[in-house]
Amino acid sequence: MTPKEQAAFVKAFSKNVATCSAEEVADFVARYEAGEDMSNFHEYTSIVDALFMWHDGLKWKLEQIRGEN
Repeated sequence: MTPKEQAAFVKAFSKNVATCSAEEVADFVARYEAGEDMSNFHEYTSIVDALFMWHDGLKWKLEQIRGEN
């Protein structure tokens, strides 16, 4: 994710889920993007779920733009 994409994800998470602070979400994204193994960090479960939904939403939108149904 680019820094702009990371900021957008943090904002979207904070606005729609808000189970963690923006700082916690930003920390998770930075660590995730750095390749840190996040499998033992159970406190991030809602962020991981939201991140996968985020990626699926982006993929779906790109498919719609390309005309792939």
